[in-house]
Amino acid sequence: MTDAKSAWHDTSEQLTALGSRLGAHYEKQRAAEGEQARAQTDEAIKRLGNSIQDAFDAVGAAAKDEAVRQDVKTVGRSLITALDVTFREVSGEVRKVFDRSSTDSPTSDSPTTGSSTTGSSTTGSSTPTPPTPTPPTPTTPDEPTNQPRDL
Repeated sequence: MTDAKSAWHDTSEQLTALGSRLGAHYEKQRAAEGEQARAQTDEAIKRLGNSIQDAFDAVGAAAKDEAVRQDVKTVGRSLITALDVTFREVSGEVRKVFDRSSTDSPTSDSPTTGSSTTGSSTTGSSTPTPPTPTPPTPTTPDEPTNQPRDL
């Protein structure tokens, strides 16, 4: 199994190679075009750039609007909660798979000795259940929070 760093490195190399191939095709196509087509392409790129600038200007203006800022906070908290719940569910499923595979292994028939990872002795169960973190709770502006700061 590859680690995350090498997986991202491989992806980066593949994206770089793809970008080079696409760039070569673009240059080949552009060389085949006439002067009029190049002028049209340049004008379209200029209009696209202006549209992107307009979009960023609108985002900048919206960021100054308190209602938009509150909406962004609400969406951010919702995203954090959704990710938290999803990762807890995935973690629980992975834990179940490992628990199942550990009970299927030949060494699982022998009794467990010593203490568990939670510090208590095992009684009737060979695998301790780790504590589940509590989800973030909504706070009022006066309460300290570990949520993301204002934008």
